[in-house]
Amino acid sequence: LSRLASDRQFVIAITYTNRAADEIRERIENLGVNTDRLWIGTIHAFCLEWILKPYGLYHPDLAHGFRIIDLHEREKVLEQLCDPYRSQRVTFWDCDYYFTPRERVLGCSDTRKHAIIENVLDEFFATLKSRRQTDFELILFYAHRLVMAHPAISANLSKLFSFVLVDEYQDTKEIQYEILGGILSAGGGTTKLLVV
Repeated sequence: LSRLASDRQFVIAITYTNRAADEIRERIENLGVNTDRLWIGTIHAFCLEWILKPYGLYHPDLAHGFRIIDLHEREKVLEQLCDPYRSQRVTFWDCDYYFTPRERVLGCSDTRKHAIIENVLDEFFATLKSRRQTDFELILFYAHRLVMAHPAISANLSKLFSFVLVDEYQDTKEIQYEILGGILSAGGGTTKLLVV
């Protein structure tokens, strides 16, 4: 931080939890180092602050603004959408999912429920889109789409980031890896990476 060459360069620290981010920031401040050009947070916060907010206008689902829903709101919407399938024992607990760079993956281990869950999730995403909302997993989905579809985003970000530090790397999902990899590759080696 003390050796950054420009006021437009940043050190980015990506942590697994907000608590870890707060602890790292506190430790650095206790060393007497100026943290004005340190950005620290979770991968979701990184994608939101550095990709979706400044570049969301390049994705049709985000172009007119969006709002992040919390876990309670997500649960409420999924409960309503699962209600017609109560007799088949499909609940919002079954509707856990995540994205890889290529597909949506269901978290439910009971494959007999998958067709219904796919329908519920399709309705869920349509509902969020109509309300201009997104949830935490969609943050990663949209960030990945933007970075892959618009290489200039990665190029711009790579110029801003002198160092990217990733804590708890073993918990990094493939889609998160590709988002960061796209940014680092665009820099052609000018952005340094430290992985813990």
